[in-house]
Amino acid sequence: MVFQKSTMLYINKSTLKFEDKRVKPSQLNTSTAEPLVQFVKDDPSEWGKKNRPSEELSAALKAPTSSDAKAKAVFEHCSGLMHNLMNEPVTETLIEDTSQPIIELAECIIADEEVSGSLLRITSHDYYTYTHCVNVGVKSLLIAKHILKTSDDNLMKDLGVGFFLHDIGKSKVDPGILNKPGKLSDEEFTIMRNHPERGAQLLKRANSLDEIRKITVLQHHEKIDGSGYPYGLKGKEFHQFGQICALADIYDALTAERSYKQGMTVFEALKLMKDKMSHHFDEKLFNSFIQLFIKESVQGGIS
Repeated sequence: MVFQKSTMLYINKSTLKFEDKRVKPSQLNTSTAEPLVQFVKDDPSEWGKKNRPSEELSAALKAPTSSDAKAKAVFEHCSGLMHNLMNEPVTETLIEDTSQPIIELAECIIADEEVSGSLLRITSHDYYTYTHCVNVGVKSLLIAKHILKTSDDNLMKDLGVGFFLHDIGKSKVDPGILNKPGKLSDEEFTIMRNHPERGAQLLKRANSLDEIRKITVLQHHEKIDGSGYPYGLKGKEFHQFGQICALADIYDALTAERSYKQGMTVFEALKLMKDKMSHHFDEKLFNSFIQLFIKESVQGGIS
């Protein structure tokens, strides 16, 4: 379903499934003469095997080591996984096989409070697409865990996959645009703004565009006041899951170091978001986001 302004999704609380009460589900528009992205047909690969959590990762998580050491192992494995994903030809098998290790890694993040706190403090300050995907994936999951307070592990695992894949459309954007040091031209910015729809199209062609992934992929640049993209969603059209991903996305962009700017501290980023961007999100959700960092700052020394 494309999230046009007239389209809204609701959660059926008894089943935790999404329902569209206003319009029938519609397909993404793939009727253009030249699709946004070219989907590569499946070919045999060792993708799934080489990206499942390694024996070293499993051993690190079970070892009597510090939560910081365990968090580092999870983060490094996630980084390797996303680096490979963003640099491989996208196939149906690739996306299917990528989901399972993300789910297993999400379980690590969800289950251990101390490891979760350590992960919140671990951020790669190098702004590459794959490290950004990891930063946003991890922090979105931690925010969702804090805000939703749900005991539904399946929902959290599905969210984990959606959060980590939110920027998959950037795999089809010219690296020269992605890594350009400085302001993009109008033409380059237009290309960049297409990446949510590119990502949704890739997942659709891989038969992997479920409702949660639609939300995270298509909505992570929306704003509750309607000033975001690609659809200018307003109010309740901007789903809570999309807002969570958008919060983590903006936070990571502010704290990451670029060749042309120094990354902000946690305090500086949160202050700027509160002073300049709080109207982009639901007030209660945004305050919960701030409280998560305050809590971890007191307990774990975030600075």
